[in-house]
Amino acid sequence: MNPIQTYRHLRGIARGIRRGTVFPPSTRVRPQAAPGGSRIVRAEPGAALVAIEETEHTVHVEGLREGLRVLQVTDVHLRGDDEVLRATCAAVSRHRPDLVVLTGDVVTRGWSRDAADQFLAALPEAPLGKYAIIGNWEYWAGAPPDTWRWFLERHGIRLLLDENVDLGPVQLVGTDDLLAGRPDLGRAFTGVDPARPSLVLTHSPALFPEIARPGVPVVLSGHTHGGQVVIPGIGSAFLPRASGDYPWGWYPAGPSWLFVCRGLGWSVAPVRWRSPPELATVVMAAT
Repeated sequence: MNPIQTYRHLRGIARGIRRGTVFPPSTRVRPQAAPGGSRIVRAEPGAALVAIEETEHTVHVEGLREGLRVLQVTDVHLRGDDEVLRATCAAVSRHRPDLVVLTGDVVTRGWSRDAADQFLAALPEAPLGKYAIIGNWEYWAGAPPDTWRWFLERHGIRLLLDENVDLGPVQLVGTDDLLAGRPDLGRAFTGVDPARPSLVLTHSPALFPEIARPGVPVVLSGHTHGGQVVIPGIGSAFLPRASGDYPWGWYPAGPSWLFVCRGLGWSVAPVRWRSPPELATVVMAAT
């Protein structure tokens, strides 16, 4: 790493610390598995930034007419064509889900259109389609909703910004980001039938208490990177603002469950320790 890169990383660390919580107590609690069980399906060897864990999490959903497999891709933090991008593309392309969802922070500061095109083109086709929500870094890195919606649509991906769509087996709801946007849950749930199950996507997990309600069995988030660096006995060194008390794993609130995925990329500094990149499949099982 040359002196300019070192300076930029140190500046990024200082900026990141101002935007979050250092050694939050919530990260000292052992992560909870999905109510129907969680498991590691595949763990790639190699350096920490490309050692992707592919996980599977099962939730039994009352009122679901047929089960579905949801591939959650979050916090990729694309920059350019590098080893991390190539490992990520290889991991996502081998999946065959029913639904693909991107839960924010696909890009970050300095991202290139070529890298984003390469990644989005690698996403698998899915019978129920591909959908995305926006994260804080889309706002901060020059990909606000109008720009990002156009970019996603070129790859057959629909952006849900406080919007919902009826997919048949499930209603899919996507919110604006809590940290950098202005989520409007009234608008997001307009027309949603509470007697049928809804899957909700929201980037920053601190919004979960406001989302939890009857008819919402599952909420998917990212944002936290699982702490990115986790020290045994102490917890994560840092969590960004709008993480709430939800660093990684599954959390209940009334009839709803939140899953916070660790995501695939890095932010603030190019390091992950005891919080490997994660590509998650959420199995919503019919009861």
